[in-house]
Amino acid sequence: MAIVGPWAIQVYGDDVDWGVVPVPTQDGTPAEDTWTFSDAKNVGMFTACDNKGTAWDVLKFATSEEQDGIWLEETGQMPLRQDLTATYPDYFAANPAYEQFGDQASRTVEVPNVPNSVEMWQTFRDGYSKAVIFGDEDVDTFLSDTAKKIDELVAGN
Repeated sequence: MAIVGPWAIQVYGDDVDWGVVPVPTQDGTPAEDTWTFSDAKNVGMFTACDNKGTAWDVLKFATSEEQDGIWLEETGQMPLRQDLTATYPDYFAANPAYEQFGDQASRTVEVPNVPNSVEMWQTFRDGYSKAVIFGDEDVDTFLSDTAKKIDELVAGN
């Protein structure tokens, strides 16, 4: 089992017999009521920009429904749009393996910005890798020890 995104579809190709299911939750929350981090690839415009009107036109073009559709077709990555599967029904009809990812894309939130966030996420990744991926540590120990370290990092200690 792996927690992956739509990028895994091309990686697995025909070499892996795979399927997709929602990530289980502690309380059995239905998939349609769960949210995930967006993994956004953002753009922005600086207030010091000399050509704000032109820059704004470029940003509107680059993030338009048409351009997002091209990006989806070319990469299989999910644009951050509400009701993605209804916006691009032909794509998802032709690529049903991506449909669950497209559905989940309408329920995203940004990763919280907290003190020591880089260190916090790296602490989690290190512990997860050691316990879950490599089996070098008990999962319960990983969870309790990592939670304590992350609480300290978030508190700024």
